[in-house]
Amino acid sequence: MTDTPNIVFYHYSYSPYARRIQWYLLLRGLPYNECVQPATMPRPDIARLGVRHRRIPIVAIGRDVYLDTRLIMGKLELIQPSSPAVRPPLGFGLNPSDKKASAEALALERLLNVLTNDSGLFLEAARLIPGDVPAMKDPVFGKDRMDFFGGPLNPRPKKPVSAPSGASSPTASEEPTASKALERAEALAEVRHAASILETTLLADGRTWILSTEGPSIADIEAIWPFHWLASMPGAFLDGSGSEEAGLDAVQFPKLFAWIDRFNRVVRAARKDQPGLSKRIDGDEAAQEVLTAQFWDPLSNVSSYIDTKDPVARAASLVIGKHVVLWPTDTGKSHKDVGKLVRFCPDEVVIEVAASEDAPKVMLHAPRHGFRVRPVDGAEGPRL
Repeated sequence: MTDTPNIVFYHYSYSPYARRIQWYLLLRGLPYNECVQPATMPRPDIARLGVRHRRIPIVAIGRDVYLDTRLIMGKLELIQPSSPAVRPPLGFGLNPSDKKASAEALALERLLNVLTNDSGLFLEAARLIPGDVPAMKDPVFGKDRMDFFGGPLNPRPKKPVSAPSGASSPTASEEPTASKALERAEALAEVRHAASILETTLLADGRTWILSTEGPSIADIEAIWPFHWLASMPGAFLDGSGSEEAGLDAVQFPKLFAWIDRFNRVVRAARKDQPGLSKRIDGDEAAQEVLTAQFWDPLSNVSSYIDTKDPVARAASLVIGKHVVLWPTDTGKSHKDVGKLVRFCPDEVVIEVAASEDAPKVMLHAPRHGFRVRPVDGAEGPRL
């Protein structure tokens, strides 16, 4: 893969997940077209590709469309420099030319991915969005996010509680009620816990970047994004008690905030030094570029494949060409994609989708982790 392929980046500006991909593209100097989307559904530009998935960002490379930032970054890592302006991959796992690559560094990348993506940290961070942010006052945005999260953002699952014998208490299926201020403080405590992990371990020795690299690596992107997102919102670190003293700041976490400042300087410099790196296009132009392109992904240019020893493939009787439904298991679950199964591997699933029967087909790629695949006749949830 020596030629830099055409990249179309569907996003909206204040998505914290989209920032992960935008940073990656900037830091590597990969040219791309961006198709800016509304923050709320519907998104007809994406529907033109035959894709129902509602989470942002979505990236198309050629006629392959990718969901989930973890898979997207992994695919972008496969693009090798085709000119001096394009820098080498940022990760340790897919960069065979990097002499420093080690099992420990790759493991650290992946563990940081788990810390910020699989631990519930984002949901806690989302509870810290200040109430005076304009979007939080918009009923359309509020309704859309209820669909995204599957219900109100603040309530947590009820947990059984017990009380001393003879004392009045909630039933075993309930928990004591909490004020909004207390729920906010609890969310802030979780974010502080994650911040402390970085402050007292990886950043404790004063290193510039997580893996002691010359510049930010994928490990930095994996670790920094929720803290960077909150730090960009004035008031996000207040605990809700009415005090103006932040519960998380540069005084308490000096190394964390110095790292965020360094990262910001590098990103600003990359943006300034590469003014023509991105081009904004509309939905018509984006669809034209994607739907007339060649398939780019190695998995799209070889024969179909299914791991017949995979327990899900066996239990669901999955076969190549069978119509399946694909959806994320955490957020955005109400928007499911349906298509023909093309590949089913331990780490990735690929289905063929189209906006209509006579429309060009695209290959839709999703990670196995965090997504569910079922035969259409066995799908759960609303009727498709």
